[in-house]
Amino acid sequence: MKKLFILAFFTLCGFVQAQNKTSNILLRHDNKPIDFTKVNATTIQEAVTLVIKSSDEKIKKIVNANPQTVANVLTVSDELQYEIADLSMKIGLIQSTFSDDKIRNAAYEQVEKLSVYASSLGLNEPLYKAIKKFYTAKKSTLSKSQNKFLTDQIISLEKNGMKLSTADRKPLEALNKKLIEFGNAFDKNIAESRDSLVFDLIDLKGIDDVTLHSWKRPNGKYVVNVNGPNRIIISENANNSNTRKIYGEHYSNRAFPQNIAVLDSLLYYRNSYAKKLGFTSYAAYALVDKMAANPENVWNFENDLIKKLTPLVTDEINTLKAFKKDVSPTESDTLNDWDFYYYSKKMLNAKYKLDIDEVKEYFEMNNTLAGMFHVYESLLGIQIKPATNMPVWDSKVKTYEIWSQGKKMGSFYLDLFPRTNKYSHFACFPMSQYSKKGAVETLPQAALICNFPEGTATEPSLLPHNDVITMFHEFGHLVHWLLGHPVIASQHSFAVKGDFGEAPSQFLENWCWEYDALKLFAKNYKTGEVLPKSLFDKMKQTQLVNIGSTYIRQVYLGLTDFTYEDKYEETKRKGVVEVFKELSLMNQMPFDDNNHMICSFGHLSSYGANYYGYLWSKVFAQDMFSIFQKNGVMDKATGIRYRKDILEKGSTNAEMDMVEKFLGRKPNSDAFLKSLGI
Repeated sequence: MKKLFILAFFTLCGFVQAQNKTSNILLRHDNKPIDFTKVNATTIQEAVTLVIKSSDEKIKKIVNANPQTVANVLTVSDELQYEIADLSMKIGLIQSTFSDDKIRNAAYEQVEKLSVYASSLGLNEPLYKAIKKFYTAKKSTLSKSQNKFLTDQIISLEKNGMKLSTADRKPLEALNKKLIEFGNAFDKNIAESRDSLVFDLIDLKGIDDVTLHSWKRPNGKYVVNVNGPNRIIISENANNSNTRKIYGEHYSNRAFPQNIAVLDSLLYYRNSYAKKLGFTSYAAYALVDKMAANPENVWNFENDLIKKLTPLVTDEINTLKAFKKDVSPTESDTLNDWDFYYYSKKMLNAKYKLDIDEVKEYFEMNNTLAGMFHVYESLLGIQIKPATNMPVWDSKVKTYEIWSQGKKMGSFYLDLFPRTNKYSHFACFPMSQYSKKGAVETLPQAALICNFPEGTATEPSLLPHNDVITMFHEFGHLVHWLLGHPVIASQHSFAVKGDFGEAPSQFLENWCWEYDALKLFAKNYKTGEVLPKSLFDKMKQTQLVNIGSTYIRQVYLGLTDFTYEDKYEETKRKGVVEVFKELSLMNQMPFDDNNHMICSFGHLSSYGANYYGYLWSKVFAQDMFSIFQKNGVMDKATGIRYRKDILEKGSTNAEMDMVEKFLGRKPNSDAFLKSLGI
């Protein structure tokens, strides 16, 4: 996923060079990397105070502009957004990665303060009138991207209340503050969730010796921290079903029970906010600036997928049940969610002769990173180089630069492994965005914040193939962010419509299933042997195994999010857990009443009625990939055209226009359905 921070009064963000002379390291725009060892609570507080003061000055400049010009209205509007967003990105990274409680808590507090300020700009009537007056008078003389920038601003301002009277807008300020407060609390509770389980050796039969050694304590017990990598290890390998069940319940109960109350409040205030603005639901409000446009289109899209996927799910679950009965005749005939990955792995080995642990041996972390870089370089015509002059917030963080056509495009950080208080999923965090003021160019930066399995003293980090796909996906976001260098800074890559934003990263997942790409780097970490074609063929043969179950999960997660936001009264009457339970039964397995996964489902806070976008954008991703299937998956000419038509454009053009230009036709869902075996 891509991580977005303050999205002020416009659809997304962007901000200014005015702070170049400040001594505050969070406000410099000189391409000098931040020395994170010098960031403290005071640094963060001072930066927010200075940006709010600077922003107030810019608003006065826009409002008092006479005569109005591109320089004193459009450019200053862009700078206003740039300055707020650029700081919010940096603080967002700090709150999600720093171990120091005082600094991290200050980041949460100050990003909330900055968010409240930014949201108040959407209710600033003089600012709105000044921008609309300028646009009305000058639109015929503006460029296409300038027109789009101002149109997007006005739509967002009007969507957020500028069509209401002054009196009707007044309650929105308090509601905005509540939305920010509860959204931050939801995220903070997830990040700070700490749990571990103590097992005896008999409970962990099936787990490999290297992993067991890393969990063993001097008293002979085994302590297993509750995190993503360990969840995969337990769910796929622990022979004891009760071990899998207990661990799964603890994993699904991160941030429970506190986030139940937080989520209830967040949904209440979102619904109230949307109703004040005249929308039927928060989902209707959220879709005004999305490709889907209205809730009906989302419901139709998701329901059509349910119809197509349900028969696949039925066949898959019945197949797994029969397999479970064959290999574990003394266990219950029921297939529970804590059985799914365990028996799926065993079935792949027994039926398809695919040992996924053997596959991991070809994807050692460092070699996989280098190989992924090589694929991206070959495909897009870019260069990725290690950087040695970038201070980091943790000693294990790695740093790099991206170059294109002999020009440095930006730099990035890789924070790959779990640790206490760190963001617990996988995401691309933008850290600073591109801008150019005359001859002064500020290059973008970003970080991948991940939670891959970490190696031990005796064995390196080995990635399951699914983690390789995740790596390609998240790096796709990062490349999208770094390659976009728009004239108007706020038209950056992450400002594309929310239900298109995943397409450029999903698109690049496909190369994880292409031998021409994998053979370039997938080598056995012990022998150096290239991934055998015979082993790849087994992997490819299993690509669609349980595909229905995989995608139905995306459907019911999307519908959980969408039901909460589009059918609030129903959600309130039933309760958030019951709604989740009913929808999750699409997976055709019993619901565990101890499952409170929604408490750690971070997208409920950050995406709000947009999780459906993962599958919506997948349609475009697969359609674009079909061009590579036609021309050759490693065809550089097609890759460079994709880089220029999609990645480098940012949000300067309409999404559909960009896709149609690349495809040479209107998009369709044929390739998407084919990728599901439908």
